Amino acid sequence: MKRYRSWLFLFFVALLLRLGAAGYWEYRVGAEKFYFGDSDTYWKLGQTIASGKPYHYGGQAIHRMPGYPVLLSPLFLIFGDNPSIRTARFENVVIGTLTVLAVAWLAWILFHDSVLALIAGWITAIDPLNIMMSVLVLSEAPFCLFLVLHIGYWIKAFKSFPATNWRSLLLSGLFAAMAIYCRPSWLYFIPFAVILGMFLSFQNYNPVLKSGVVLFVVCLLCLIPWWVRNYYVSGNFVSTTLQVGSGLYDGLNPQATGASDMDFVEEFRNAEISLSGGATDNTLEYRLNQKMRQAAVKWAWKHPDLAWKLARTKFFRLWNFRPNEESLSNSIVTTAVFCTYCPVLILGLIGAIRSLFHDFSVRLLWIPAVYITGLHIIFVSSIRYRVPAMICFSILAAWVILDLAKKFRSFLPRLRS
Repeated sequence: MKRYRSWLFLFFVALLLRLGAAGYWEYRVGAEKFYFGDSDTYWKLGQTIASGKPYHYGGQAIHRMPGYPVLLSPLFLIFGDNPSIRTARFENVVIGTLTVLAVAWLAWILFHDSVLALIAGWITAIDPLNIMMSVLVLSEAPFCLFLVLHIGYWIKAFKSFPATNWRSLLLSGLFAAMAIYCRPSWLYFIPFAVILGMFLSFQNYNPVLKSGVVLFVVCLLCLIPWWVRNYYVSGNFVSTTLQVGSGLYDGLNPQATGASDMDFVEEFRNAEISLSGGATDNTLEYRLNQKMRQAAVKWAWKHPDLAWKLARTKFFRLWNFRPNEESLSNSIVTTAVFCTYCPVLILGLIGAIRSLFHDFSVRLLWIPAVYITGLHIIFVSSIRYRVPAMICFSILAAWVILDLAKKFRSFLPRLRS
């Protein structure tokens, strides 16, 4: 029992911090209210799945990936047609707590050092943004858990090379697919990581390429049911959702600020219905997606200076040391975010530089940050989107902290002498 005492202590502290944050959030916002509009869509789609009705939201059939609604659907089966929103918060609290343990597990898989693993776990456990993402009824909590498991099993498979660890490859591909089912933007991470990893690995790129190809194939196989369903519904191939066009235009348009403002969707919708003579068939959603995507690309092409200025704004919004929304920001929150975020970011960047002298498995901890940054200097940006990147940075930071502690410990006897 003594062997697991520190891990149990980490688990219960992480759980209590998230339960406390849930209680504070309900006190501030209300037990049965959503703060973000996205929460309502996930909630209603979860109810739709539980009731066995067609997977639609507000007349849109390919509005959201089904991963998080599937996780919410048992709440409606267990607690009835109208369960308390508190149950969804508690579900995310449990998922967020498991993510803390998953981060510690990933650190141990990579470095085989239990102290380093515990440090990484504690960094994640006390991170204010990670705590809040474990409280809100949003897809970030399960996405972070699946991302950590995906990367962890990829590292296990990579370390087994030249032997092929099929079990780890299959699990990595499966968890990658589950991450995509929660957050569709993760679809291109594996090829991105493989290309960057091969570039940095110079002559020894075979393990990167072979492991990446296998788990990407597994991932795509898991997405086939969703593709078939989307083709049946819309008559077109849709890899993830038909929100890519609106998301792209949200980030690239004449009124864009880097924050999300989807008021333009209704204007596009009315214009498209008017062009089609009032028809609202099952191709409308697809046509709207195409129109908004084309409008965003056209605007960015014509105004590269403004697009570049927006990219810089979105970069600073993503990596800001304080919440971007004034309604969520006060001196206590700002101080807590600053004091936990800045040290981890600096130490994580040092760890990322050090990783260049190691193999792909260590570099895989900072590649998500590059990928996420690339996405959100195009789409809208917020500090909530950096949470998955900071989870991986916590392991790099723990690596640097432990090395500094070892060097300081060896330096002390010299000072005494």
